[in-house]
Amino acid sequence: MRTLTVLGLLAAVWGALRTEGFSVQGPREPLVTRPGDEVLLPCSMDSAVPLQELEVEWRRTDPDTLVLLFSGGESRPESQHQSYRGRAELFPQEIPRGNFSLRLANVTAEDTGVYRCAVHTVQDSGQATLELKENSE
Repeated sequence: MRTLTVLGLLAAVWGALRTEGFSVQGPREPLVTRPGDEVLLPCSMDSAVPLQELEVEWRRTDPDTLVLLFSGGESRPESQHQSYRGRAELFPQEIPRGNFSLRLANVTAEDTGVYRCAVHTVQDSGQATLELKENSE
């Protein structure tokens, strides 16, 4: 009986740990770019997710600015900050494979900063952050 209680407790703890979020990966080192360049901000996870259950939100954290929102199986350009319209996009064919990387075209000095890629499903969520820096050379 005592063994079953301990096993039950361990299973409950493991379940609680597993629901804290899935693993979303981004680069560990800052990305370096120059004004006018196009840059790829990597963001991915190991497993595929059904598009209907998926929301991907790219934000610049300072100031808190919505760069791109993907929800309900499509991009939502009406939600994004006007300075990113026509410059920020995902790769639609890659999303079902767990690739949520953002292509940012015509980079400006104002684009430098910390970005967060947040991935949400009905059951779970996870996020990765990365820094975009201007090349000083």
